[in-house]
Amino acid sequence: MGCSNAGDARADSRKTEATLKRADQWVIASEPGTKRPPFQFSKEDDQFLDEVQRASFWFLWHGCDEQTGMVYDRSSVKFASVAGVGFQLAALPAGVERGWITREQGFDRARRILAALENEPTNRRHGMFFHFLDGRTAKPIDMDVVSTIDSALLIAGMLAAGPYFGGEVRERADRMVSAVDWTKFVLDHPQPNEQYLKGYVSLGWKPADPKNPVGDGELLKYAWADSGDEHRVIYFLAALAPRPEHRLDASMYYRTRRALGEHADSGPHVWFPWSGALFASFFAHCFVDYAARGADNPLAMGVERRPRVDWWENSRRQVTLHRRKAMENPRGFKGLGENGWGLTASDASHGYAVPGVFPTRIRTLDEVPQVDYAVFEPKDDFGDGTVAPYGAGCAIMFQPEAAIAALRHYRNLKDASGQPLVWRDPGRAGETGEFGFRDAFNLDTGWVAKDYVAIDQGPLVLAIENARTGLIWRLMNAHPWVAAGKGRLRWVGKKVGGGG
Repeated sequence: MGCSNAGDARADSRKTEATLKRADQWVIASEPGTKRPPFQFSKEDDQFLDEVQRASFWFLWHGCDEQTGMVYDRSSVKFASVAGVGFQLAALPAGVERGWITREQGFDRARRILAALENEPTNRRHGMFFHFLDGRTAKPIDMDVVSTIDSALLIAGMLAAGPYFGGEVRERADRMVSAVDWTKFVLDHPQPNEQYLKGYVSLGWKPADPKNPVGDGELLKYAWADSGDEHRVIYFLAALAPRPEHRLDASMYYRTRRALGEHADSGPHVWFPWSGALFASFFAHCFVDYAARGADNPLAMGVERRPRVDWWENSRRQVTLHRRKAMENPRGFKGLGENGWGLTASDASHGYAVPGVFPTRIRTLDEVPQVDYAVFEPKDDFGDGTVAPYGAGCAIMFQPEAAIAALRHYRNLKDASGQPLVWRDPGRAGETGEFGFRDAFNLDTGWVAKDYVAIDQGPLVLAIENARTGLIWRLMNAHPWVAAGKGRLRWVGKKVGGGG
């Protein structure tokens, strides 16, 4: 599987402590010759992807406040998630390059969004934004928190849109990115029994009085301590912060825990113990060009007891795990199988759900409980069989054939009257008020989500674009702050594949 001694990984998990390997002896990397994005698609597949991508883009374009231009969190509300706005900003260049909107339209939309965000001082603290904002005023919603991950996804979108549009868009984006003080969100006082979380970035900050969002408050006692996709976005951006006094040391990116696991033919990989949802394997890849990198080297950054990981290959293996578990389908759900997979966060009939699946943990010789891995042992959660099309769809960055097969399967599903079950025709330019795949569906109950959701539609646009052209990665790389951050992380060159 392109990993050091990967062939005996399953046996390793059962060996005695005397025969285990050190964590830094593991190298997660692709077999030589493994195809990486951008991929070459057939004319038929390319046309199909264009239809899916364009439909999702129209939600980001039309499902917005008419004044600020910010995309709503979902089609049934009038408030925005700043994470959804981050995906929206990064998608605007794709819309221009595809000819769906003009460059002038894209510039104006990005300008209005950024002006609304920057001109409302109560929506952020130390540069980080509240998770949910009123779509018209950009003010925070009552009882909301300043979210480090949702802010990070917004920042990433700014870094992609800024270099593309230039002018006022670049100026506003750069000012807001420069204002983010990552040091203010470092958890220095975790719970007494969780001292291993000290020094990591908190999930967020909560005001003492929700009516006074700029008043007193405190950091949440939970921290980004494991190396999931969201974690890597946060520490990547913290390392590239343009102001040294706001920046975190690049070693924090490598310090996050890297628990190893494997299931069936997935190959050994690093996994996130607190969520087995597939989005935790592709959010970072929407912005960061891991496909152009090989295995990293934590030890070279002074961080011990961490495996070397090629994160593109790691996500490819996590996709294999999700497909395998969907085919095993222990609860016999109708929606799961060879072309029905990718359990991830989405709407469900009973509300919002975050199902997910996990590998079996691989032990290492030098592991320290809680410091190197979470002692919590999660169990697979298949939910009620609800499937979200964007899960498998975004996996197009790692396994394009499987992703396209799943998307075609979802599009071809029919209801009892013979009409499409999940797919809705957006029209030529989104004029129907429908935007491709509804958020989720359940074949066991016949339930189909009513809403389109920004943080699901947005990643699908970016993932397909990166799989086709790598555009979002190129835009991120065009920003000098991103290049400087990669230098601090010692991401040099573009060597890929070939694990030791």
